Amino acid sequence: MHNAEGAATNKQRLEVLEEQEELIEDENKQEESAKETTGSQTKVKDDQDLDEKEEARRAEAEAEQAAADADQAEQQQQQQEEQQQEQQSEQEKETDKVDDTKK
Repeated sequence: MHNAEGAATNKQRLEVLEEQEELIEDENKQEESAKETTGSQTKVKDDQDLDEKEEARRAEAEAEQAAADADQAEQQQQQQEEQQQEQQSEQEKETDKVDDTKK
């Protein structure tokens, strides 16, 4: 379970880094475009609030992890139920054999 949490954290870190790279590329393109238009270098304003996007991304990642955990728990429960049914079936067969030998 701890490894899955670590993997989700690494995945989130990768997504953040990829987003940062995209933003840097966009800023560079905007600066180049502004430079070509005005003839002088203009710094692009970095006034976007990305916290909301990051929080939404984290919430989505947590929801995906919770869904994956729920699926895994459901699969484990199904396996346990199948094993119990198999054991019960085997016990019934043994009981039937004992009953047949008594007759």
